[in-house]
Amino acid sequence: MIKKTRVLAFGTFDIVHAGHAKYLEESRKLGGKEAELIVVIARDSTVKSLKGREPIFSEEERRYLVESLKPVDKAILGYEGEDRLKVVEEFKPDIIALGHDEKPSEEYLKKELKARGLQGTKVVRLSKYGDEVLNSTSKVVKRIQEVMDRMRNTQH
Repeated sequence: MIKKTRVLAFGTFDIVHAGHAKYLEESRKLGGKEAELIVVIARDSTVKSLKGREPIFSEEERRYLVESLKPVDKAILGYEGEDRLKVVEEFKPDIIALGHDEKPSEEYLKKELKARGLQGTKVVRLSKYGDEVLNSTSKVVKRIQEVMDRMRNTQH
């Protein structure tokens, strides 16, 4: 049996857009032909603490949606609390794929991996997808607000 290269990717995935799709495609490619992509979905409490707002969709809705995407083999909910990297210890990935704006830094993550006995795990930061497309949730929300404003203005 061929050993699959396990790739772990993380995210909120509140409003899934083209930037998310590209991130997941590129994450999977990092593992080569025999990749297994596991996506860790931020818990509702994590979204609140990191972004200062509640997510639009529940953690289970976000997990289900991401798991249904073609590049994804499995989507799981992350850990709550102080040690959100316990999931890395559990799955022991070969590669961790970070989004272009994702925290933590590669240096911090490599230090944490080494402390957990996972220094063989490679950390790769992927580049941003596109400039003109709706490649972030905040851009999508802003665009929705613009369209809604125009609709309201034409109804008067």
